[in-house]
Amino acid sequence: MQPRMIFNLRRWRQAACVIGLFVVLAAEAVEDNRVIAVIVPAQAVLAPDIHADELGLIFWRKKLYASHGQALHPVNLHSEHPLRLKFSQLVLHSTPRSQVNYWNGLYFHGVQPPYTVQSEEAMIRYVAETDGAIGYIDACHVDERIKPLFWLTPSKLTSELPALRCDSAN
Repeated sequence: MQPRMIFNLRRWRQAACVIGLFVVLAAEAVEDNRVIAVIVPAQAVLAPDIHADELGLIFWRKKLYASHGQALHPVNLHSEHPLRLKFSQLVLHSTPRSQVNYWNGLYFHGVQPPYTVQSEEAMIRYVAETDGAIGYIDACHVDERIKPLFWLTPSKLTSELPALRCDSAN
C-alpha cells in the first residue's frame, strides 16, 4: 500500500508544478499588457528634446546629446525587472543578458552603459532630478515629478496616451 501512496504523491507534485507554471504564465501575460511610459524630468530646463526614432540610439549610447547640445542620461531598471525585459525587447530588440557583450566591448572605448536603478520609484527620482535624464516606468505610476514623452504599448511606440487600466495593485 505504501508504494501506491508514493506514486500518488508524485502525481500530486507533478500536477502542482503544472498548475504553478500556468499561474506564472498567466501572470506574465497580464503583465505584458502594461503600458510603459518613457519619461523625462517635468521641469522644462532639465528635460531633453527627444524624438521617438532616437530612443533606441540613446539607450545603446550611440546618441549622447540632444539636438540642442544637452547631454543625455538614459537610465535602466535592474536587469531582471519585468519592465526592463519588455523595454529591451521592444525598443532595443534584445535582452539585458544579450547586451552584456556589447557593453563589455564598449567599456574599453570609454562608453558606459546606462545607469541602473532598482525600482520604479528610484527611476522617477533619478529622472526628476537629473538634467537630460530619460527612463521608463509603468504608465500607471506617472506623477507630477516627471513628464511622459512616449508610451510603449505591446504593439507600438506612440506619443498619444493610450487607454490605461490602472488599479490599486499596480
